[in-house]
Amino acid sequence: MNILTHLAGAEKIYFSLSFITKKIFRKDFARDNYRVLVSELKKTEETAQSSHSRASPPVECSLLTEVCRHLSQFVQARLELIDFYESLASVGVLPNSNYADLVSIIEEIIEKHQKGFHHPILDPLKSSFSLEVDVLHHALQAQCDMTEWKFLPSLLHLNESHSKLLTWGQLLPALSSKELSVSLSTKKSIFSSAPKKQAEAPFLYLWLNKLQASLVSKFTLYFFTILSAQTSQAEMKTLTARATTDYIAKITAFQRRSDALNISILFDAQTLDSYRGHGYHFPQDKMDQPAGVGAFPAIVSIPGERPVEHWPNIISIIMDKNHGHDLTYTDKIVYFFDNRVQSTYFLTRIDYRMTLIITFCTKKAEKDSYITTFMNDIACHLRNTKIFSVLKQGT
Repeated sequence: MNILTHLAGAEKIYFSLSFITKKIFRKDFARDNYRVLVSELKKTEETAQSSHSRASPPVECSLLTEVCRHLSQFVQARLELIDFYESLASVGVLPNSNYADLVSIIEEIIEKHQKGFHHPILDPLKSSFSLEVDVLHHALQAQCDMTEWKFLPSLLHLNESHSKLLTWGQLLPALSSKELSVSLSTKKSIFSSAPKKQAEAPFLYLWLNKLQASLVSKFTLYFFTILSAQTSQAEMKTLTARATTDYIAKITAFQRRSDALNISILFDAQTLDSYRGHGYHFPQDKMDQPAGVGAFPAIVSIPGERPVEHWPNIISIIMDKNHGHDLTYTDKIVYFFDNRVQSTYFLTRIDYRMTLIITFCTKKAEKDSYITTFMNDIACHLRNTKIFSVLKQGT
């Protein structure tokens, strides 16, 4: 019973994610609790084994030995996830975050513990753990796929993480039956945001819901052209409005108020073998690698088509050694005024291959706060900087 009490306490700290916050003047309670559990489980297992060595060992000793062994495997998996979340909190707020490395780490954790702690008594723990790591894997893989503008893989991974979040929510004891009914009724589509009535849900679960919702919003922006071709304009407007962040509405409103000629997101498809263009393409289709201006398509352009006459200028700015270097910093907005065509360009990197660009047909001040505030806000949301920074706050 003492072990189970310690396990419950350790799990409570784990689901609060409080172990990620800075520990300058505090102990690492999460790791300490799980390490104490490992020691206690080992002692209990050894005691049970010594009893098991008797001529007629009680059945309870054999069962206790097995349960302790499986629980030790579970605790080890928890310690590895604690390391993972700390890495996620650090990497997620870095410029040009490498999510592929995080995907590899979570895949290793999944593979390592896929067949572990499978005792029937521990089914709830096993199910919760499996759903948690699956949600993490699919969400982060969707982020990687969106960075390379892969429509179908992004959609499939988002759908999987959404489905597993719903299933996981039904296993969490903190969610009442009424809250679950609200959750299930308000989240039938991946375009829906997290249910409002989840005040008692664990912080970890709520955070993963926020990450999922943020990625869905990002998906609706990156693939808006192909999605809007599948339905009416009114229906598409309704769908994007249901997302946590309606990027299309925000960008359109800013474009009108600022009198910008165009707001685009440029995709750098250079050296990217998987690039096929908008939407889904049959895997066996052979396509020539894009070159020149064709290697820098506009995945989003508001209003209308990308400004063709300005596109070579924009590409030149991105390819320039100094400006290209500046774009690697997440808080940097590159400013360029072309006196020849009397046009101003503002650029900032939002993903490894994605650049947000605002074009004006007049001269604008480099430090125009209305423009820079808007660009920083959009970029911050698309990079999920705020979502990952929340990890360090915990509860």
